[in-house]
Amino acid sequence: MILNTEKSYGLVSILFHWIMAVLFLIQFWIGLTMESERDLAVKQAMLARHVSIGELILALWLLRIVWMLFNRRPALPQRMEQGERRLARTSHFVLLALLGIIPLTGWLVVSTMGGLLPFRVFGLFALPRLGLGASLHAAGLWTVFHAFLAYFMLILSAVHALAALRHQFTLKDGLITRMLLPGRSLAGKEN
Repeated sequence: MILNTEKSYGLVSILFHWIMAVLFLIQFWIGLTMESERDLAVKQAMLARHVSIGELILALWLLRIVWMLFNRRPALPQRMEQGERRLARTSHFVLLALLGIIPLTGWLVVSTMGGLLPFRVFGLFALPRLGLGASLHAAGLWTVFHAFLAYFMLILSAVHALAALRHQFTLKDGLITRMLLPGRSLAGKEN
């Protein structure tokens, strides 16, 4: 089952969800550990990897947006109250937006650093620097904003995961199963 239905997620949506979640966690770990790295060569290698994975996330994010425009989203559980539905939709929108905004702010960091930071994607090709001009002050501000958004996303992702666990194990509506297995609907029923 490739496409989403009104009741279930398809394989493509499931892969986008989990691949991007794992890439974000890898990025967060790299970003966190490279700040305390003392060896300059190791730090530069980590930074190059961080930039490359960030651009991969941005490319996947664009593909995911296109996929979502042409593919329906399964309905939320019927037992959810209106306020909870609004909160779920808002948090999903914010998480999705952050998956695009965080790499863009990283791109702004690299762009405003001038030629001080490498900007090659997996060592294969260079992306253009955004036309803001070199400014270490601006780069510092973008770096702080980039880190703030990453921490905010980590917290929001944790809340998202806890809500999914609540649905799966307390409410027993099969919400996590639906995001693990293509074609599964709520309460574990096959479509």
